[in-house]
Amino acid sequence: MKLPSLKSLAATLLAALSLGAQASSHREALAILNEPCADNTDTYAWVSNGAHDKLYLIMNFNPLHEPGQGNQGLRACNGYRYEFHVGIGDSLKSKVVYRVEFQNKLTPEAAPSPTDPLGGGNELLWQLTGGTETMKVTRLVPDERKNRRGDDDDDDDDRRDAVLGKDLPVLPNNHGPQTDRLVYGLGPFQGYNSPDATSREVGLYDQPFVDTYIHSLANGGRIIAGQFDDPYQLDEKGIFDLVNLARTDFLPFNVPGARRPPAEDVFTGFNIFSIALEVPITDIFPHGIPHNGVLHANLTDSLLRVHAKISRQETQTVDAKNIITGLRGSGKFVQVGRNALPLFNAGLVGTQRQTQYLRSSPMKDVTNFGADILYPVLVRDAEALGIYAALGLDAPTVAFLKGPRVDIIKAINLNRPIPIADGFTGDVITLDAAIDSSFPNGRRLGGGTAPNRHQVNVNSVLLSLIAAGNPAAGLFKGTEVNDKDFLPRFPFLAPAHQGLLQGHGGINVPTEPNIPLP
Repeated sequence: MKLPSLKSLAATLLAALSLGAQASSHREALAILNEPCADNTDTYAWVSNGAHDKLYLIMNFNPLHEPGQGNQGLRACNGYRYEFHVGIGDSLKSKVVYRVEFQNKLTPEAAPSPTDPLGGGNELLWQLTGGTETMKVTRLVPDERKNRRGDDDDDDDDRRDAVLGKDLPVLPNNHGPQTDRLVYGLGPFQGYNSPDATSREVGLYDQPFVDTYIHSLANGGRIIAGQFDDPYQLDEKGIFDLVNLARTDFLPFNVPGARRPPAEDVFTGFNIFSIALEVPITDIFPHGIPHNGVLHANLTDSLLRVHAKISRQETQTVDAKNIITGLRGSGKFVQVGRNALPLFNAGLVGTQRQTQYLRSSPMKDVTNFGADILYPVLVRDAEALGIYAALGLDAPTVAFLKGPRVDIIKAINLNRPIPIADGFTGDVITLDAAIDSSFPNGRRLGGGTAPNRHQVNVNSVLLSLIAAGNPAAGLFKGTEVNDKDFLPRFPFLAPAHQGLLQGHGGINVPTEPNIPLP
């Protein structure tokens, strides 16, 4: 068998093996287990087709929320700074930062008495308390008069800021029919004393209601934040049983030793907290996108380098007087989470460095994590599992896959003349604003051949890129559809699953005392 054919087989194999990190980082690091508010699962960045006059940025965090779970539901996280960092050209240095900060307020009141009216802090459910959830949006740019060093972009003292919006209401949760009527005012309510159960069975939380929480910003952009359907798909049940793949994961190759299908999307029915931001491209390129509409593969002047960052104050002190978080923050703000490319921390970075990744800047990724990309550990694991042997790959091909894989680094840099060095190559979404976005040139949400499909199967494209150096190879497919249809316009996210009648609940009758056979 010729080496190119072997490499094609290897590409399919590595795509299958990498599935566990396909396009997301849900709970990917040990430190993130203690800080779900900083668990940034997916980041999206793309320009509008045609004129490329809009940049869309989406950040998802605080994942795996069962819609009906917990009295407080999925709330905005106080005390954190959620930021989109945008670099320009071949440099990772942030030229524009969009910061979102949330604030929940609840007015304290005296202990209950027999004459209390409905509402207030003594109510058991947040919806009835009168508590508010709002956000502030700030745009930050470097202040060259202050930043004489030019070596770091994480110091707020070196930035000028402009508030784009404040006290903007956050989209409330989709609890169920009674909340829709009694709290959101979406329809008439009839109590239990009525024989009509409509007020308890028919939800009114819909897209027009969601749209009322899209807010205009001072720069001509728009924003919405709140609870949405998690747009990610993955067969985690098999992946976390030490990469226990289904036979369909290996198509078109026949591997009888793989488990019987189907592979299931474990995120079906789960919600997540999302921030969706629409930015006029003139906010980034005030004089217009260089050579807009024309691809210049040897230039970097129209490139955007995007990553998401989450910070909080360094010291967190228990404070019973803070009825929202129970904590009081002090000291400087420090990074506790970040995310950009699908797969990076979850599938390339080793466990012992995954927390370091969350605390570090893309500016130092070559030094900190270069070896993780050059020598993918998943290849070694594949060999141990016998998958290479099952596909008939020979020793030279396996050796090629083990690295060094400079081809992966060049590909995520879109094969542009970007130095493989700190400050230039790192975990960012690189997109050419002069042309339409298509992963790995940016990453968009939805926009596929069907309403519940993404523009491309990021899992297949990314892993084809990693394994074969060709994002269009169309190798591994996996789970390709979402459990809800995406919106074909801003904010593109599907509305949240309802707490009462959707999600993962069941009656548990009959019980299953034994693990059933497939």
